[in-house]
Amino acid sequence: MRSIIYLSIVSLLFVGCTTKTATPEVAKETQQTTQPKKIVTEDEKVHTNLNKAIISIADQLLVSNVSQVTDVILTSFVDLNQLNKTTTFGRLLGESMYNELHIRKFNVTDFRGQDAISVNADGEFHITRDVTKLKDHIGNIEYIVVGTYVKFEAGTVLINARIIDSESGKIISTARVIYKPDDCALFDICKETRSGSTNGNIGDGIDIVTDNCSRVSCPTGNCRSNSCSNY
Repeated sequence: MRSIIYLSIVSLLFVGCTTKTATPEVAKETQQTTQPKKIVTEDEKVHTNLNKAIISIADQLLVSNVSQVTDVILTSFVDLNQLNKTTTFGRLLGESMYNELHIRKFNVTDFRGQDAISVNADGEFHITRDVTKLKDHIGNIEYIVVGTYVKFEAGTVLINARIIDSESGKIISTARVIYKPDDCALFDICKETRSGSTNGNIGDGIDIVTDNCSRVSCPTGNCRSNSCSNY
């Protein structure tokens, strides 16, 4: 009987010692597993894949669209330091938004369509950037998707996009991503550019006009001041 009691006491002491020794490690592991993970937002994440960066822009525009605006037109993304200039990179971003916003149930209008289809030896064409072949006005659409890009820290490019009310300038929705290209020369985004901007008044609907500086010459019928300046 005494032997049984003695063995029981020794067993309890051994278990107690073992538990006491393991407690700090268990507590450390428990602390590590219960600590909240840092949530990395889209504007903190650096995208190395341009397609994923574009998808992120569209997702953010959709989520932050609290006014539930659906009817929009798109523009090329522009250099933040020269708002009347763009590059292949800016045109690619703007063009990609047609698909991304359309599949997210936005009603996207492409205003670059001609009144007819042009046919020549090179093929058949409908969209154009020739202002003489474009309509002067688009009615019933008040919202425009605009975007900018600029060289950012550590070889990255900061891309901002937003949906704005063309009449009031009110911001309806926003997006922001950081993109790090493998080769900045690929989309012509390495060069430094000089500052510049253009201003214009927008009335009912959206007028299509030249910016008076991006062409050697332009048709006076589509220039606000009926004259074109070269810069």
